[in-house]
Amino acid sequence: MTNNTTTTSNNTTTLKPLIGFGLILVLFSFLNIPVLVTIWENSFDDGTYSHAYLIPVISLYLYHKISKTGQLVYRNKPALLPVLLLLGSALLFFIMVTAQISLGYWAATMAILLSGVLLIYQAKWQAIFPTLFLAFLMPGWGVFTDLLQNISISAVTYLMSYSGIPTFVEGNFVTIPAGVFEIADGCSGLRYLIVSLAISSLFNFLYIKDTRKALMFFAAAILGALITNWIRITALILIGEYTNMESDLMEDHNTFGWYLYIPFMFLLFMWGNKLADHDQLAVPKTTANITPSENAQPALPNVLIFAVVIALSSTAVNTLLQSNVTTNIETTEIKPIIKRFTNVEHVLSNTNDTSTIYLKYYFNGALDHGKPTAHDNVYIPLGWRSVEQKVSGNWNYITIVSKDKHALIRYSFDINNHQTAYAGAFKKLRIKAALSGNSETYLHWQYTTCIKNCEQEKRALQAN
Repeated sequence: MTNNTTTTSNNTTTLKPLIGFGLILVLFSFLNIPVLVTIWENSFDDGTYSHAYLIPVISLYLYHKISKTGQLVYRNKPALLPVLLLLGSALLFFIMVTAQISLGYWAATMAILLSGVLLIYQAKWQAIFPTLFLAFLMPGWGVFTDLLQNISISAVTYLMSYSGIPTFVEGNFVTIPAGVFEIADGCSGLRYLIVSLAISSLFNFLYIKDTRKALMFFAAAILGALITNWIRITALILIGEYTNMESDLMEDHNTFGWYLYIPFMFLLFMWGNKLADHDQLAVPKTTANITPSENAQPALPNVLIFAVVIALSSTAVNTLLQSNVTTNIETTEIKPIIKRFTNVEHVLSNTNDTSTIYLKYYFNGALDHGKPTAHDNVYIPLGWRSVEQKVSGNWNYITIVSKDKHALIRYSFDINNHQTAYAGAFKKLRIKAALSGNSETYLHWQYTTCIKNCEQEKRALQAN
């Protein structure tokens, strides 16, 4: 009976280091729910990040294991570098949230979690890696899509040159006698690359201590992911040619990719087992029976510093600075397709000209209330199509047609009474305004009926 009681006490003690990580996650999550929603919508709900559900589970498991092996140790007082890192990360987070720069606040989220871990725990690689591992569920990896897509096009073009099949490649379209293939964003191989990066980094952390061996394994995982994707695309083109585009794989090509990728991973791990030189989660003899220590709980000053900094930079505080007016007035049938906005104002013309419609959309800066440059905003009214587009001054001008009718629309982005026609320039203006805590933005949108080819109407608008 005495032995059983002692074992239970030791197990309870070794799990106490998890309290700090739990506090970090709970505090940040509770105060920044809108950011978590964006991560969910752009990661967990995206097929490219289908692995995302496993990442937090693996991270928590790693923290559980290293706490039981005595490798997770609390700091007993604040340290200058972690505090400075936390302050810088929190400032970046506040600016990026206010400016609605998604890549920015996702990166700042990782920086806050990492600096929080460094503040609460003693700086060891064992404590840092499980937090860094959460980067593989962040949606920002999409920035590599275009690069990987271009590499895939070049690789497939090279492989097809040995097939004997007449192949013509233009842009991201591959034309063969049986039909045309598009090497789209989903063919970039990003999903395989992220999985390879996640698995190889985890394996290196757990089982490979030698730096040279770790780099070899890492490089093999990356190269294997890319080659697997190139073989997948090439094989699909060949199958399409030999089946006259009637194979079921023409529709379910993603599953086919995993059929190729999984055998590669088995071979990779077989090789990795030969490189393995330690077991990170093995219980050291010196810590097999862990006894209570003086710092079995996170130091109160460290927790208070983290809580105050996170609270002041959170979306919860940011929301207090934003207007919550959401009353929308009735507008005309001819309007852009703006799915998320706070309010819209129908600006009346001084000349009572019924051929012109001027709408001014207001966005309060909340992450779930949209912005003028959101990717799903459509500035052309439903039922119309563009025939010409041009930028002049601070406005985008688009000539549109519908059946036998011609019209001219123009739109512009506005923050702090600074208008611009360019999304990139508007992003810089939002970041600059965020330094003063301002996140309110506007979309100016104007529709004008044309008598003929819209040139006269365009000159008149440019003259104003």
